[in-house]
Amino acid sequence: AIAGFAGWLYVDGSDDRERRRRREAEEAEYAAYEEERARQAYVEPREYWTEEELRAYDGTRDEDGPILFAADGVVFNVYKGRNFYGPGGEYHIFAGRDATRLLARTMVEEETEEDAKKPLNMAERAALAGWMITFKGKYEIVGKLEGFDPKTTSMTRM
Repeated sequence: AIAGFAGWLYVDGSDDRERRRRREAEEAEYAAYEEERARQAYVEPREYWTEEELRAYDGTRDEDGPILFAADGVVFNVYKGRNFYGPGGEYHIFAGRDATRLLARTMVEEETEEDAKKPLNMAERAALAGWMITFKGKYEIVGKLEGFDPKTTSMTRM
């Protein structure tokens, strides 16, 4: 009777073992996929990027390659957010450029010439600071934006 009970436990647990085996296989497959995505989207970090250099990384030339944008003088590789920043994404306007002012003003369309001349107010600077916390926690920093003036976004210098 004990042997029968032990056999029943072993058979009964076979579903759990099979589910665990499938989950581990799926996790390994997904990890390999993520590793390949990271390899394809890798860009060599550099000390400074120009706005012109960023334009080549807006996601339109290589559907698996890096997508870069600058915010508050920091250049990020946001390939992990391709569905947001890639072609057709709701935030594609940020890709391949300095997106600082658009982020600060929570805009997803170009600023008017008149608005572009206005300095960022304290609320916009605070909004940008919030975005920076998110980006730094989520995306790889690959350099700084050449010629960026931190006085234009600083919370202490207005």
